[in-house]
Amino acid sequence: MSTRKTTLFYALLIAVSSLIVGMVIASRLDLSPVSSAQALAVPPMNSTPVTGALDAQTFRNVAKAQSPMVVNIRTETRQRSQELSDFFGGGGGAPDDLLRRFFGQPGGGGGDPDDQDNGKGRNNQRRRREQTTVAAGTGFIISKDGLILTNNHVVEGASKIEVSLYGEDLDQLYQAKLIGRDALTDSALIQLTEKPNHTLPEAKFGDSSQMAAGDWVMAIGNPFGFRHTVTVGVISATERAFPVSDGRSSEMLQTDAAINPGNSGGPLLNLRGEVVGMNTAIISNGRAEGNIGIGFAGPINTIRNLLQQLPSGKVIRGRIGVSISAVPREGEK
Repeated sequence: MSTRKTTLFYALLIAVSSLIVGMVIASRLDLSPVSSAQALAVPPMNSTPVTGALDAQTFRNVAKAQSPMVVNIRTETRQRSQELSDFFGGGGGAPDDLLRRFFGQPGGGGGDPDDQDNGKGRNNQRRRREQTTVAAGTGFIISKDGLILTNNHVVEGASKIEVSLYGEDLDQLYQAKLIGRDALTDSALIQLTEKPNHTLPEAKFGDSSQMAAGDWVMAIGNPFGFRHTVTVGVISATERAFPVSDGRSSEMLQTDAAINPGNSGGPLLNLRGEVVGMNTAIISNGRAEGNIGIGFAGPINTIRNLLQQLPSGKVIRGRIGVSISAVPREGEK
């Protein structure tokens, strides 16, 4: 080996050794920087069994105590109007069409006046190819720093996120930003970039693994724009398989507590007022978009386990590249 190659080899060896030694010393002295994924203090979970008598004041007390930590979320998204029309069966395309079809109210989709065809045909369709779509959802505050949990589908692709708080005027909106999201659990973490001049209330977490069929639950949300609507029901089933992608499903809590469009991202509470699930989806019978008594909520234990990763922007999972297929018998092609 030439002298020059020998020198480069030893220089590289010394550099690598120095790097390793430096990393060891930094870890020993706790000098390594703390990542943003470790900065979030995960809310504690109360695993004590829910006991006690149910009386005439139980639901009233839970609603009064927990409504302040529930927020209404308003988003704006730039989307193709034609795609939305196809999904909702025509009529303008914005999610506010649900309000129009249920109650005869005009949609507030934020589009321009060209959204109405008025018989102008294809040229008008071209002008309305893209529009700003306004949608609404629900979330709940998990820290005094303004961190809020909601559904991924509530904020996915949003160009603007605004939040209104309990007890404040409808026009009082606070700007928020997306921190991280996870499509498989349909969960997202957002944070207020504008803060109110009062202390924010925080949600309390229960233990979703303790829930069983027949347990009382309460949902609080923003269905069809009717903010902080309270509905009550029971857990209909646990560990209900719910498809989330090709070949994958999540175990959900099923409930008959009324959940409607706009409830997405809101809390499902036990009788102590603790969050045991995040309201996510409903089953429709094809004749009505509203509740027919079959709703699904993501278990809070599953979402809580992701809270250390969500601040980094996304959730990373391991995956084995294995697939199953039929094996032909010997001699068969």
